Amino acid sequence: MSDNNTIRMSRVLCDFLVLTLIAIPLYVFHEFIPPVRRGFYCDDESIRYPFRDSKVTRQMLIVVGLLIPILLILATELFRTLAWEKKCETEFKTYHVRNHSVHRLVVRLYCFIGYFFVGVCFNQLMVDIAKYTIGRQRPHFMDVCRPDIGYQTCSQPDLYITDFKCTTTDTKKIHEAQLSFYSGHSAFSFYAAWFTSLYLQARLFRPLFSRLLLPVIQFLLFGGAAYVSLTRVSDYKHHWSDVLVGAIMGSAIGVFVALFVAEVFKRREIPSCGPSNEFGLIRMDRPDGVSNANGNGSNTVVSTQHVIVSEVDPANQRLVGNARWRPDSMLDTCSYYTARSEWDATSGRSSVLFGPDSYRRFTDFQSIQSGQPSWLLQSLEEEEQ
Repeated sequence: MSDNNTIRMSRVLCDFLVLTLIAIPLYVFHEFIPPVRRGFYCDDESIRYPFRDSKVTRQMLIVVGLLIPILLILATELFRTLAWEKKCETEFKTYHVRNHSVHRLVVRLYCFIGYFFVGVCFNQLMVDIAKYTIGRQRPHFMDVCRPDIGYQTCSQPDLYITDFKCTTTDTKKIHEAQLSFYSGHSAFSFYAAWFTSLYLQARLFRPLFSRLLLPVIQFLLFGGAAYVSLTRVSDYKHHWSDVLVGAIMGSAIGVFVALFVAEVFKRREIPSCGPSNEFGLIRMDRPDGVSNANGNGSNTVVSTQHVIVSEVDPANQRLVGNARWRPDSMLDTCSYYTARSEWDATSGRSSVLFGPDSYRRFTDFQSIQSGQPSWLLQSLEEEEQ
């Protein structure tokens, strides 16, 4: 039995210990550390907005923001296990804890949901560090605090007031009113949207019933994140810059955790028994049906449209091949390539080495409208000689 397939309980306990250690500073910030006390100018209108209840409360955000990604991860892994991988059971690892077997579904859920929660802790830790270090007042600070100086009258608008006392008694609201930068709602929403979208893109390697279903789910995730962020401005909970920075930080942490911590694209687990033409790439053969086999045994197709498909890795759109043929028409010219050319199907640009001086020509084939390029015909004649 391979060590890679054996799950050690000490490793699982270590994972939970690390997650707990990451969460401890969050509790310390919220319960024991006061935010930096900043002053204000009495004529600062950006902090004189009225207090409003949040459309999306913190409790609602936590429940929905955690529940939706977890349900999507659970549904994805169930669908893969019960539908896509049913005929390929032998291609996947079998896991064991001591003398007991563990289904791969349990291991996958533990892995991806665990990484998601690690990212949640990373994101919230960054939010709290910024909030308690900067101590920026929220737009409704004056309404919540009602300081004894500069609230009723503003006789010295150029005076930066630091020696003030809040006349209200709601200490919790006063505490929260000094935690504006940056928006935790915005950061968490965009973190969850990015992590979940990249996870779905990696794990759902084939179209789900319709090619539009996955993009729609991803769009709804980002749409929900944008709605949550915008309500923080309309509810006077944050300045627009707080929301913008929160969205940027949440997105950066979401991409980092998904790609470099969870490594979702390295854990795609694409079985070989699935249908070969369900990956969203359309095979476009040349009019004469010419195709060649490259050195590693996979068939490659040159397209008069700018699509090149490799059957070994259907998600790979980069192809370097040995096919050579003389163009007889403008359409053939647009799809010509040699062993010394590298075609990027994404950008439609090719770099080709011609002549003894290895002069590099960059040609955007999509800009060619008519006629036979003389440099191409000349290079072919030189090669034939």
